[in-house]
Amino acid sequence: MMYLRFAMTALGGAGLVAKLITVGVLVTSLLAVYGFWHHKVYMRGWNGALAAIARQDSRAIADATKLRSAFKTCRDQGRKWDQATGSCS
Repeated sequence: MMYLRFAMTALGGAGLVAKLITVGVLVTSLLAVYGFWHHKVYMRGWNGALAAIARQDSRAIADATKLRSAFKTCRDQGRKWDQATGSCS
């Protein structure tokens, strides 16, 4: 609170241009801090979304590999693969 009183006293004797410059610097500083914080929040969400997509891709690759293995086993046994049911007949 003491700093605020000191700043108000110092600005009380200053001219209009000095007051406008001071307000401009404060506003610019606040916007920069907000922008930096918002960028961190945005990147956290972005990285989380990419990680979720990677998990889904890993599961899809594992499922496809398992099905491919079943298909190859079916063909190696000389049987036919039924695409509609996803099984060997």
